[in-house]
Amino acid sequence: MRRPSTAFCSLVVISLLATLFTLPVYAQPPADKVPVAQGPLKRVNPYFSTQATLYSDDSVLQRADINGPPKPPYGYHIRATISLPAPMPAAGVNALTEVPAFRWVFGCSAVSGSMIAGYYDRTGYPNIYTGPTGGGVVPLAEDTAWGEWTDKTGDVYPNNPLIGSHMGVDGRTTRGSIDDYWISYLSSLKDPYLSGGWTQHTWGDSVGDYMKTSQSAYNNVDGSTSFYYIDAATPLTCAAMEGYREASLDGTYGRKLFYEARGYTVTDCYTQMTDNVHAGGFSYAQYKGEIDAGRPVFLNLEGHSIVGVGYEDPNTVHIHDTWDNSAHNMTWGGSYSGMALWGVSIVNLASTAGTPNISVLPSPYDFGSRGLNTTTTQAFTVANTGTAPLAVGALSLSGAADFKIATDNCSGVTVSPSANCTVQVSFTPNSEGAQSATLAIPSDDPDGTATVSITGRGVNLLPDLYGAWSKVNKTQKRGSYTVSGTLTTFNAGTANASGVTVNVYLSTDPAPSGDDTLIGTYKFNSIAAGASRATSIRYSTGSTDPGNLYLIGVIDPANTITESKESNNTAVGDIP
Repeated sequence: MRRPSTAFCSLVVISLLATLFTLPVYAQPPADKVPVAQGPLKRVNPYFSTQATLYSDDSVLQRADINGPPKPPYGYHIRATISLPAPMPAAGVNALTEVPAFRWVFGCSAVSGSMIAGYYDRTGYPNIYTGPTGGGVVPLAEDTAWGEWTDKTGDVYPNNPLIGSHMGVDGRTTRGSIDDYWISYLSSLKDPYLSGGWTQHTWGDSVGDYMKTSQSAYNNVDGSTSFYYIDAATPLTCAAMEGYREASLDGTYGRKLFYEARGYTVTDCYTQMTDNVHAGGFSYAQYKGEIDAGRPVFLNLEGHSIVGVGYEDPNTVHIHDTWDNSAHNMTWGGSYSGMALWGVSIVNLASTAGTPNISVLPSPYDFGSRGLNTTTTQAFTVANTGTAPLAVGALSLSGAADFKIATDNCSGVTVSPSANCTVQVSFTPNSEGAQSATLAIPSDDPDGTATVSITGRGVNLLPDLYGAWSKVNKTQKRGSYTVSGTLTTFNAGTANASGVTVNVYLSTDPAPSGDDTLIGTYKFNSIAAGASRATSIRYSTGSTDPGNLYLIGVIDPANTITESKESNNTAVGDIP
């Protein structure tokens, strides 16, 4: 695949300056640079093209036009979805679970920029989205709250006012982004407000407006956004962009303008090619640093924009790809849906004044009575209900040794506002009696370390079997006597009983003896604690009235089952 550097080579050939030496590259050129020559438009694939421009100070910028498709390219519609892992940076795994997963509308770059903006809205920057949906908070995974719409060609898209505003959506009564700029995907016609002769809406609440997505006035066809890069490992900062007349066209610079319009301060702001294109470019280690700092990463592919939301070493990137509401994986420096990773668009925000607040649930917690040498695990959720990131320290557990931290996804993790992490504690009693422990969770919450009181009791769990007769009767029919009844075997203990045997005898004496008549043997694979099993007995005694008899049930006659009470295993039913 031809890289954007080919456009630069062509530009050197056609340069109006007719220079033969290599043109220098500046990270932050002086202000008021004037374009003096432009190379040919290089169409890398149907969704990606580049063009180099030479400026009066001999610096060169590369414009990349990205018009990623509304649906995955042919052959890539089946993509494996993933569940984002629990944050464990020390183990090489981390994920930002509060990044919304939006579907494609208006343009993939605007969707990606809006997913990141939505994350900030959910994590301490509440002025990003102020509409009525979700109580003023951007939805996390499902963007169906705003319904769908159909353009003039019959294509159906979701509404999403953070990406592109639309009259009739979210209480809007005037034209918005969709009304003013959209005709159909890849349309190069003049925007409707230009051809229709009306005044375009005032920008304010949609990321796509500031990114100039789908706007013909900025040479972007419908679905397209432009980004400027230096064709080298060097980042192009937003401050440097201001020295070029094209700064107003850049999607990264537009994201900066959006945040500033919402009242927030932008810190880092730049575009940069990745290290798979230029050695020394934006690296996987830098990507991990952004995620660990609680910042999603805007990734540009050769034809599509996506959002990095997590990672798993050695080089796996978790992403939202704009085509569904799920998470997916790609390899750093590789390709996704046939399009290679190419660059990043970084726009970071200054911290807002706020305070972290730790909340732990459940607290306190009682494991209750648990059998000796059996293990039970309980998950505890550590949440940040404050308005600033919560830095969690190393968790510890003190008290009885029968309690242990089984899984720790919280130690050393920074928890964003409205996000959480989990820790699991196990209880394995080795002796009878009450036990207790304290889980300590240090953090930078002004109130200090949070503690959870944990208790449990070790018990020797055993079954307790006993029986009871019902419906005991003697009948005569056609000169023959029959005795019958129902024996119910109960397990009143705290453990299951396995391999239960019950013998039923017929006797003239209520006390069992060796000369009783065995009339049946019944076996049960298991009787659970608190459960019972019933057996119906029917036995013919002959033509002579047997008189007063007794049905005797003997449970566990060989005494092979250890029970909490062994003296109640005989049940007697009186037959008058």
